[in-house]
Amino acid sequence: MAQKRMFDKRITDSDKFIDLPNSTKALYFMAGMNADDRGFFQPRRLQKECGFTDDDYKILIAKKFFIAFESGVMVITDW
Repeated sequence: MAQKRMFDKRITDSDKFIDLPNSTKALYFMAGMNADDRGFFQPRRLQKECGFTDDDYKILIAKKFFIAFESGVMVITDW
């Protein structure tokens, strides 16, 4: 797994991202730091460690920043 991560300013400076609640933005960054090189991560681990809510995940899924799979794994669509 990579030890360094970069986030694209075209995403983090977009109106779509800026309009997110602060807790949802924090989730996006924490997921990015914990994801594997293809963007997959375990959402429940982050929820337990950092206290993110189901609503934070639902917002990022609705805005198409995350894709959720039936297995419980999620993937970040854009970094």
